[in-house]
Amino acid sequence: MATFIKPEVQRASLSDRRTNHRGPVQTKARLTVIDGPTAGATHEILARDGSMGGLAFLLRESLEVGQQCTVQMLPAGKIQACEIVRARPISAGRYEMALQFRK
Repeated sequence: MATFIKPEVQRASLSDRRTNHRGPVQTKARLTVIDGPTAGATHEILARDGSMGGLAFLLRESLEVGQQCTVQMLPAGKIQACEIVRARPISAGRYEMALQFRK
C-alpha cells in the first residue's frame, strides 16, 4: 500500500489585496458622459462600492470601457474627471459599471 505525502502549499496572505481602502457606500451622484455616442448624457446614480481610486454603480444603459466622464457626489460635491473601466450586464436591462478617478 502506497503512502501519499501531501505537498506543502504556500498560501497567499489572507489580507485584502486591494491597494485602495474600500468601504460600502450608498451615495447619490451625478454622472455626466463627456465623449462617445452618448456624449452630454447625465445619469443620477447610486454608488455601491467606493474607494479613493473609483467607484462601482448600476445603470440601465451600458457605457463603453474607456469612455470619459465626470462624477459629482450629491449634494454639491466636487466634480471629478473619471473613466469607465468595467461594464458588464447583470440582468435584463441592468449593467454593473465601475469608474476610475482621473487626476
